[in-house]
Amino acid sequence: MNSIYKLIFFIFLVGCSHSNKFDANSAWDELITTLRSEYAYIDRVNEDFDSVISNFHSKALATTSKEEFIDVAQSLLRNFRDPHLNLGPYDNDDFIVYPTGSDIYAEIQASSVVIVDIKSDSAAFEQGLRPGMTIKGVDGSTIDEAIEAVTGMPIERLSLAQKNYALNIALGGKRYQSRTLAVVNEDGEHSYSLAPSYDSINRLKDGPAVSFRDIGGVGYIRFNNALGNNTSVDEFGNAISSLEQSQALIIDLRNTPSGGNTGVAEPILGHFTEAKRTYQRYRTQTPGRSYSEATLQQATVSPQSPLINKPFVVLAGRWTGSMGEGMTIGLDALGAKAVIGAPMADLLGGIKRIELNVSGAWLELGFERLYHVNGSYREDFIPDMPLNSADIDEQGRDQALLVALDVLTKG
Repeated sequence: MNSIYKLIFFIFLVGCSHSNKFDANSAWDELITTLRSEYAYIDRVNEDFDSVISNFHSKALATTSKEEFIDVAQSLLRNFRDPHLNLGPYDNDDFIVYPTGSDIYAEIQASSVVIVDIKSDSAAFEQGLRPGMTIKGVDGSTIDEAIEAVTGMPIERLSLAQKNYALNIALGGKRYQSRTLAVVNEDGEHSYSLAPSYDSINRLKDGPAVSFRDIGGVGYIRFNNALGNNTSVDEFGNAISSLEQSQALIIDLRNTPSGGNTGVAEPILGHFTEAKRTYQRYRTQTPGRSYSEATLQQATVSPQSPLINKPFVVLAGRWTGSMGEGMTIGLDALGAKAVIGAPMADLLGGIKRIELNVSGAWLELGFERLYHVNGSYREDFIPDMPLNSADIDEQGRDQALLVALDVLTKG
């Protein structure tokens, strides 16, 4: 090959190299523009939105591949404290998706990290972790180091709400990886080795979508993280038929961290009304128009047979997510005698998935702002009979179930 052809070939290779170079600047612009135009919860960020994203601007522009950019973007989005705000695809080194991959709920109290609730039938429960214990470290890292790894931010620049949100992601660990926690109880400090947090939630796929039993004349119905599975509708119908002779019902939505869809929820809610009823409200964010300017619309249910016309209570908590939250506020609107439990998981809004072409990522975000029928935001709903530990208390008891039985049999 003579020199002129070698030069042409070299210029061709250089051109190809430049054309294949990852364009971090365009990827960043696409992500931020999409958030500004499509996300209905920007105003919920503790700090000003521009301040939050400015902390990640230089990091994002320094990335040289789609994979690096996605890692930075994931850290950025966790600072928004919204479990519905997610970006993928994921890899095995990514943190769990909260709350599906979570089995411990803890809070920073003064200078300690205190376990507030433990998910029933989880790895943490099986290993004996209980509310009231304190956590000193995760996988060999201090609590501060673990929080910084989740958020990509120095600990001193985070609000308490951001720290607590990141803490509970860190306690769930990396996707499908085991965890080691340094925990202090009345006997001193101990090391707990926990199975991957997704293991217990994935086991539910082999069981019923809806489980039920009679407890002394009170029917108990529990949803097993399958509100996106149409079999839940049929199994709920079977449950209420089997419990026809019960004097009252307990509807347990505490194990719905992955949410679901209205196609499953609305036929179930229809058993609780004799006429078409509103069970929640919503406003939709569209490009160029904030949700706050949109018309407040009604989400309704139609009657389903058989009608449930007996007293009922609802159990909710830290692992009640998305459609589980929608069903909780819906049942409250449809006449629940009480909602018992802890604040829910706050998976914000009705979501959609948007493809980000430059980075090759997908972005899930809340584009519908959701409301209780009384006009309050869904994420602000608090059970009228609140409990700190809605799943398992310090003695390992299901306190919420005990309260529900007391309300229905003595109230």
